[in-house]
Amino acid sequence: MIYSCYFKLRIKQLFRISKGIGVVRSLILFGLFYLGLYLLLKTNQGWALPIATILGLTFYHNERKDKDFLLLQTKHAISLFRIEYLLIGLPIVIIECLKAHFWAAGIITVAAVVLPGIKTIKWKSATIPLPFLYKGGIEYIRMFRLYGFLYLLLLLFTFVGARHGNITIGKVCLIIWGVVQSMAFASIPRRQELTFFLNYPTFQKYLIRSNAWNVAITFIPLITIVLIHSFVLEDIVFSACVMTGSIFYLWNVSMVRYLFPFTLPIALYQLIVLIPLFFYSCFIPFLLIPFALLNVVCFILLKNNTRQIWN
Repeated sequence: MIYSCYFKLRIKQLFRISKGIGVVRSLILFGLFYLGLYLLLKTNQGWALPIATILGLTFYHNERKDKDFLLLQTKHAISLFRIEYLLIGLPIVIIECLKAHFWAAGIITVAAVVLPGIKTIKWKSATIPLPFLYKGGIEYIRMFRLYGFLYLLLLLFTFVGARHGNITIGKVCLIIWGVVQSMAFASIPRRQELTFFLNYPTFQKYLIRSNAWNVAITFIPLITIVLIHSFVLEDIVFSACVMTGSIFYLWNVSMVRYLFPFTLPIALYQLIVLIPLFFYSCFIPFLLIPFALLNVVCFILLKNNTRQIWN
C-alpha cells in the first residue's frame, strides 16, 4: 500500500513542478535532456552512458529533500528509494542490454541498489563573481547563475561535436542558448522599477547595451569553436544570424514583459512567435528584417504604455 501511495505522490509532484517552472522552461529542460541522451547514445565510448546515469542518480539521491523525512516516518524508505532508482535507470539498462553491454547494465543496477545506503554529502558553495557580464544587467546575471551549468554543458557538447567533425551539434547548442537566455526576463517586473531611469530613451539604451554585451560575451566562445573547425561562408553567416537574432530576441522579451500582466501570455507569445522566428532567422537572414520591425512595434507600444511614468 505504501509503495503505490508513494509513487502516486511522486507523479503528482512531477506535474506540480512542471506547472511551477512553466511550459517554456519545461520544454527547454526536456529538450536538453534528450539532446544529452542522444549524444551519449551516439558516442563510441561504451562507458559514457553508464557513468552519466550513475552520476545522475547519485546527484538526485544526494540533493533530494524528502530523504530524512521518509527515513523517520517509515521503515520502508530504503526499499522505496531502491525501487525508484531502479525504475529511473530501467530504460538505460534496457538500452545497454540491447547493445550487449551487460556489464554496464549490471553496474547501473548495482548502483541503484547501493545508493540509498549512502549518507548525504554536504556541499559548501561560494558566490562566484561574474565580472565579464554587463554590470547593470541584474536579471541576466541571475539567469546565468541558475543556468550557468547548462552553458558549460553546451560549451562541452559544442567542443566534442566539433572535434568529431559534427558542426551541427554546435549550431544546435547556439540556438538552445539563445532560447535559454530569455529566462532572464521570464518574470513580470514592477512598473515602478522604470523610475530608476531618467527617461524612456535611457531605458532603451540600457536594454540594447546590456543585451548586446551579454549575448556577445556568451556567444563568442561557442562561435569560436564552430568557426575554428569549420570556417566556411555558411557557418560564418549562421553565426552572425544567430547572434543578431539572439539580441533581437532578448530585446523583445525585455520589452513585452512590461506589456503583459501575467507570465502565461509571455510564454505563449514566445512559443508561437519569438522562438519560431528566432529559429528560422538563424538559417534565413532575410527574416531578421521582420524580427527588427517587430521590435520597433514593441518599442512604440511600450513607449505609449509607459508615457505616464516620465510625465
